[in-house]
Amino acid sequence: MCALLVLLCGSSPAWAQDNDAPLWCAEPSTWTSAPEYLRALSLDLRGKLPSPGEYEALETVSDVPDSLIDEWLASPEFGARLVRFHRSILWNNLSNIGLFQGRATLRENGDIYWRRDLGDLYRGEDVRCLDEEATFTAAGEIVTTEITENNGMVTQREGWVWVAPYWAPDTLIKVCAFDAQEEAVGPTGASCDRPAGYQDAGCGCGPNLQWCAWKSNEAVSEALEQDLNRRVLWLLENNRPYTDLLTQAPAFVNGPLAHFLKHQVFVHNTVSLEPSPVPVQQIPDIPYTEVDTWVEIPVGSQHAGILTSPAFLLRFQTNRARASKYYADFLCSPFQPPPGGLPPSTDEEALEVDLQKRAGCKLCHSLLEPAASHWGRWPEQGGGYLNPEEYTPYREDCALCAVNGGCSQLCRDRYVTEAIAHSEKAYFGWLQAYLFRRPEHKIFVEEGPRLLVESTMVDDRLPSCVTAKMSRWLLGRPALAEEEGWLADVAMQFVANGYDVRALVKAIVTSDMYRNVR
Repeated sequence: MCALLVLLCGSSPAWAQDNDAPLWCAEPSTWTSAPEYLRALSLDLRGKLPSPGEYEALETVSDVPDSLIDEWLASPEFGARLVRFHRSILWNNLSNIGLFQGRATLRENGDIYWRRDLGDLYRGEDVRCLDEEATFTAAGEIVTTEITENNGMVTQREGWVWVAPYWAPDTLIKVCAFDAQEEAVGPTGASCDRPAGYQDAGCGCGPNLQWCAWKSNEAVSEALEQDLNRRVLWLLENNRPYTDLLTQAPAFVNGPLAHFLKHQVFVHNTVSLEPSPVPVQQIPDIPYTEVDTWVEIPVGSQHAGILTSPAFLLRFQTNRARASKYYADFLCSPFQPPPGGLPPSTDEEALEVDLQKRAGCKLCHSLLEPAASHWGRWPEQGGGYLNPEEYTPYREDCALCAVNGGCSQLCRDRYVTEAIAHSEKAYFGWLQAYLFRRPEHKIFVEEGPRLLVESTMVDDRLPSCVTAKMSRWLLGRPALAEEEGWLADVAMQFVANGYDVRALVKAIVTSDMYRNVR
């Protein structure tokens, strides 16, 4: 009987040591003891177990002191925990995104550096230069030697020159002379630091190879991820309201990122940070090698904290995806089809190009399309910024060429110049973000994501969702239906405390709800 009750109760019953005790289990307590509470707090706020000394200190008090919770909330470990929390929301891993074209990427072959993708332009085929020091004419032109390759192709090959590369300025490496050219403008008039320079044999990688990539993709993508992480830390280190993270958190750059923004932003691959999201003159001069040196740089009012950070924009590459992510994770309102799926539609309804009107689609897109407009000046598949001075809402030349042909690259890339349906022709010449925008929604394009954040602060959707997300993180489960009242009270405190994220976390971990969670 005793063994059976031990199994049922989960521990030795009280009567096991008292022969006069009744033969039943005591009602289990859901309230965490002080040592259990200390352990839970330490794991949630610091990501590690309490030390033996912290357990011993607990023996002299009745419960975990309030001052200890404040100390842990002010610790670097809590900052790391908050960064991790936001990484789980924002997924700011850019390791699978290619930032550099192959033609801008150096390779090493036999301790000689060169660009294989330009071999045919320089030498007549994708072959490396000769393993000998380059020679030059009196006019400074590169001397080449005619070589017949194994496949019978005749190439013109040069030697190499010594270069101190930007990624290792205290060393000298051998670089094929054509690839090491430093001219800013090629013989065809192409700027050598732009893709057009890849078609000009007089263009190379520039001084110290600064326009070309050498194992740069990983270093730059990691820096872009860290920029977003450091904006979260900035929030804590400066005791700023949580909403500042979404409206005005500054940017941060280290050596690789500063070099990329200054010299390599135009040599993009499938994604682009052009036009530059931050004026180049605001980017500090930090040597590429200073990976751990981070400098805060101010951003303009067009920015909206992490919502316009390159990491966010490159991770979510369409304006619909950006708006959808904001609604799902900061408003707790994901766009989902209704139960049972979308209603059937006629062939005519299915051909409607405006998703705000298309049968079925309009259930979500009547809200999603205007919301996506807030990112209208942040190009898709990129992280640049279309400033209103250069990219006006409407351009007459783009409207005319849409009808008459001969559109410039700018018109084709940024403005409505083609129409699938007749209804789109009314938007010829308008910035693409204005397509099918109603008059009352056009302000969304110009004011950007910051307006979206501010509007969702006013109606309490933002603070309510942030509170729900934080409580789920700390409780280990979503709030139950009967706990919604408590959650609403905590959200009200969050707003009353000026969106203080530490106060929000403390309100949750000192609540009866937290103490009763197993």
